[in-house]
Amino acid sequence: MKEIDGGFQKNFYNYVPKGFSVATCSSCGDFTLWVNKEIVYPKKTTLPPPNEDLNEDIKVLYLEASSILVDSPKGATALLRLALQKLLEQVGKSGKNINNDIKSLVAEGLSPKIQQALDLLRVIGNNAVHPGQINLDDNTEIAQKLFGILNFIAEELITKPRELEDLYADLIPSDTQDHIKQRDGT
Repeated sequence: MKEIDGGFQKNFYNYVPKGFSVATCSSCGDFTLWVNKEIVYPKKTTLPPPNEDLNEDIKVLYLEASSILVDSPKGATALLRLALQKLLEQVGKSGKNINNDIKSLVAEGLSPKIQQALDLLRVIGNNAVHPGQINLDDNTEIAQKLFGILNFIAEELITKPRELEDLYADLIPSDTQDHIKQRDGT
């Protein structure tokens, strides 16, 4: 067995560039790729993870955007715009026209701060896809802030309402809930 291992090792270095290494993480067991003492996979990120209450397809877009942020802030921003579109679907809007979905939420009494966050992500995302006044070619900083904005929107539109519903269901007895529904005519 040692002969095979030794032969493999000798031949492996004939085909792999100098400075290239593969390692296994002792914590998670996943592998990392190194080139000249720098990790190239997985890409390092200082971004927070996506909000746990987001649908899986939105989390996937968020993570994909975070993986290309350094190489393509414009691409990351465009993916976050798509994530916003899907988030609006998750909260019951059509997801076909972000501007109309925001208008509908405003008509329903949406907080002005959340509306600003939605429009910020919508407008900057549009500029990433269509030429506009905001140049994202070399601006990782703006793109990076949008990840926090998407999580803020998810927190306000999905997480906090869910937490309130859960608390209400857990703490208010069902007969009292029925009385409240009768009172409110619902």
